[in-house]
Amino acid sequence: MKKNGIAFRVIAVALLVALSNLLILPGSALAQSGDCAYDKNKPSLESARISFKSLNYQCAENEIQDFLMLDNVSIEDKASAHVLLAAVYYAMVKNHNEKRDRVLNQFKEAFRSYREWAGELDISSTEFIDLMKKAQELVDEEAEEPEAAVVPAEEEAAPEPAVVQPTTATAAEGGGKAWYKQWWAIGLGVGVVVGAAVLLAGGGDDETKTPDAPIDDFPPPPPSKK
Repeated sequence: MKKNGIAFRVIAVALLVALSNLLILPGSALAQSGDCAYDKNKPSLESARISFKSLNYQCAENEIQDFLMLDNVSIEDKASAHVLLAAVYYAMVKNHNEKRDRVLNQFKEAFRSYREWAGELDISSTEFIDLMKKAQELVDEEAEEPEAAVVPAEEEAAPEPAVVQPTTATAAEGGGKAWYKQWWAIGLGVGVVVGAAVLLAGGGDDETKTPDAPIDDFPPPPPSKK
């Protein structure tokens, strides 16, 4: 009986080892392999999701990145691709802080593309769902932030019109010459000078003034008839 019990235990351990090799190791090897059989000309989310569920995270990431580079991707599919990529990073990245940042960034990209996305999650852990909700809150906060108000530059005060003082440099109307260069000003000046000279020459008391000599008749009168 004792020998039978030992044999039973050996067989049980062997079966467990075989089962582990059958179920666990192939998946781990697939996750680490670089084999990526998707059509690079037609990447799809369905094919990437198959790679993800097969633990081939690197292949899933590559196909999702190629899918996001397509020109005809709808906003819903773009959001779904970012959510699936968040699941890939959550499962693939080991460092906790890096994992959190990369997953959060992908969720934010998803909700920026399509805020109303409500698809199925490929990972149902509490932490993963909390990161999704956090991303929603961050995107909502970004949308609510008011745009920076453009402060208009202070308008320069218009210069007050210069008051033209009547100086010698001020141009007169018509011709643009200074007032002292106008013909009427020149004539007036000459007249004033001549008048002053006449007054000086003919001025004085009447008593000392020599009477003017009589002026002969001109023309002479005709001779008288006798």
